[in-house]
Amino acid sequence: MSRFLFATSGADAMSESLAITAKSIRGLGLSRRPWFVTGVSRDAVAPLARRITLGDNPSAEWVIFLAAGDSVTRDALHVAATIEDTVGSTIDVIYGDTRHDIKRSDRLPTYQRRPTFSPERLRSHNYIGDFIMARRSLVNAAGGLEMLTSTDAHDRNLRLTECARGVHRTTAICNVTPSDNLLPDANPEAVARHLVRRGIDAEVEFDAETPAVRLRRRLRRHPKISVIIPTRGSSATLRGALTPFVVNAVRTLTERSTYQNFEVIVVADTPTPAEVRTELSVVGGDRLLIIDYDKPFNFAVKNNIGVAHSNGEFVLLLNDDTEIISPNALETMLAIFEDGNVGIVGPKLYFEDGTIQSAGHVFTPDPTDMYRLQPSTTRGAHNYVRVQREASSVIAACLLTPRSVFEKVGGLSTQFPGNWNDIDYALKVQQAGHSVIFTPHAEFFHFESKTRVALRIEAEVAKLGNRWGDILDDDPYFNPRLQRFINLWRSDFHTDRSYEEALGPTAPISSK
Repeated sequence: MSRFLFATSGADAMSESLAITAKSIRGLGLSRRPWFVTGVSRDAVAPLARRITLGDNPSAEWVIFLAAGDSVTRDALHVAATIEDTVGSTIDVIYGDTRHDIKRSDRLPTYQRRPTFSPERLRSHNYIGDFIMARRSLVNAAGGLEMLTSTDAHDRNLRLTECARGVHRTTAICNVTPSDNLLPDANPEAVARHLVRRGIDAEVEFDAETPAVRLRRRLRRHPKISVIIPTRGSSATLRGALTPFVVNAVRTLTERSTYQNFEVIVVADTPTPAEVRTELSVVGGDRLLIIDYDKPFNFAVKNNIGVAHSNGEFVLLLNDDTEIISPNALETMLAIFEDGNVGIVGPKLYFEDGTIQSAGHVFTPDPTDMYRLQPSTTRGAHNYVRVQREASSVIAACLLTPRSVFEKVGGLSTQFPGNWNDIDYALKVQQAGHSVIFTPHAEFFHFESKTRVALRIEAEVAKLGNRWGDILDDDPYFNPRLQRFINLWRSDFHTDRSYEEALGPTAPISSK
């Protein structure tokens, strides 16, 4: 009995591509090599399939889906064969990294390094790629071998993962492809069908240029948001005029936001100037409450006090040096909580000059603002910056969370008075069973200085490491084969090309 059945769609495939795949199957050293090919006649495939058994093998434990022209690696088979011993018996789906066999003068490889299973990202685009391994029992339950082989990879991967008990990402290279397209495909029709199957009430928008799918979840309710803003009333020159940060933050949120069911709780240090308080009262009106704070600085304490004086169903932690950009940012973020598993949502943040301040955090192992200082048009590797996705953390300069979750995990830890309290909070929320989502579809300015370097207090660093060291060292939404201690999704070899690939395409590239 063969443990593996290989499955390939031959529709529109060149015979040369099918021959490459057949050769890779023969080279695996298996005693039996069953290969199920759709979209082309058996007679057309037979001359290519020497020492391969064409057709189905219902007794196979794993079905390996791979595209015509791609090669499967022995490492992939080893991962599947040992999964029960290494990970567990409830894993039904396995995917991994891809090597692109692109002929270049530097002869260096190109890789697609993937994060752990990210269902929100998979709804945005097919980041998993063409190669996936699934238990035969799952294949039968998710639509059957014929249909799943014949359909496109985005549709197939959605169907398989939505039915799986467990999905495992391996960092092994599972397949080799001759394709030079590093952009994941996206199928909006497949996503729409997935939403129906999963009972997700959302509209689907397709960005063909990226390509990516945007889900617009429908807000069934319009709950109150408590906006918590710690401040000491500092002013700076914004667009040529001296402006109190907190006044600008409250005024722009009140004037621009299309979602108006919110209150504002300002936690003001004693030195906050009287004129700033007066301006705040004017722009905030009846929705504003100012809480005096006369203790030593502690960002976590100030936010916790603000939450304690608020009554909204959701809490928006907001720095005073921020400004809303997209008018529908609040409802965009709020709608994501229609998925009851979500515990935190964070937007894309920009510096005043329009460069990126944060596209979510990764741990490399240092907590890092992804794509910091890059131009606003940066796509990132595999369109990383342009898609809504799970993350291990987002910056608390603008962070939306349900009050119930905030209270369940104890709010921000006061043991981190300056830095890392947002990291700690996000990890507590995930430990409690909730996800963290970064969305590029909500945008804010964060007028933090581009040259500011967070003060590293070694006691805080040690405390964060003691609490979360294992996760910081192996961020599931990062990949251990990427370069560490940088803020790009960059392959682990130091060349100009790896840097260019990390930034993504600079001109519009359509789907292949």
